[in-house]
Amino acid sequence: MKRNRYITLPEDWDELTPEDWQELLKIRHIVASTDHQWTVDDVRIESARALLKDRGVRQQLNNPQWLKLVADLAQSLTWLWSEDGGMLSLVYRSTENKMPAVTIGRGKTAVKLRGPASHGYDLTFGEFRQALQHLKAYESPAGETEADMIEYRTKALCALAGLLYRPEATDGGRTERQPYDWDSLDDKMKRGQQMKPWQLWGIYAWFAYFCEALTTETFIIEGEEICFAPIFEKREGVAKTEGNSGTMAQICHTLAETHVFGTARDVDRTPLLTVMQKLLQDYYTLQKLKKVKK
Repeated sequence: MKRNRYITLPEDWDELTPEDWQELLKIRHIVASTDHQWTVDDVRIESARALLKDRGVRQQLNNPQWLKLVADLAQSLTWLWSEDGGMLSLVYRSTENKMPAVTIGRGKTAVKLRGPASHGYDLTFGEFRQALQHLKAYESPAGETEADMIEYRTKALCALAGLLYRPEATDGGRTERQPYDWDSLDDKMKRGQQMKPWQLWGIYAWFAYFCEALTTETFIIEGEEICFAPIFEKREGVAKTEGNSGTMAQICHTLAETHVFGTARDVDRTPLLTVMQKLLQDYYTLQKLKKVKK
């Protein structure tokens, strides 16, 4: 963490607070939905102001020290905002869920929806498999016209958010999501459609990075460091252009067919990370057998 005289400023994604993340998502939504020609410096300055405000630093436009603090923090936010070919991107690279819950509806009809636990610890294989389908639909929309593709992406995004964020339930005094179930596409869509646009994109950003992290990074499971990357290396039958997302889709399809954890319904209700550990164990067993044959 970078030390200031009075406050601690974030230097990477894991140091952002939930309040920080929501403010940044709102800034991104404004940038994406207005005709104003935003520069990367503009968004970094707006982000710096928001981060300082979240830490109790009052805006003082006539105070040179405050202006310098904003400028210095904005210059350090290269890890947060990037620019490529004139396109601005809010980058998110953390498996910690900075938006654990959202509220839809108002007044007596308000419902609090809870999202996945950080690092995907409570994701089931079935909901992950479905969420991956919605993710791919959002990133590769179908349609003959631009309007068709926008509508397709919107529906996919709402379905993704409505799948991952479900009404709260209490289990042994703990507040969790309602257990995963095969509710209809319409049910998921209705939940997603009631969310704010910046919330929808924030949910997408977390899940998209979680998928990437699952194929490249190390997870801490019961105190042990486990990396699933070997599972995704040089698997046959996957086009090179598909990358890790294509490999993940193939693994999901193959595992569902083999019923390694029982029936298809049993597989879908198994924790995702349990499935991944089984696949990793099988991978290392196969590698040992190959060495013995040589």
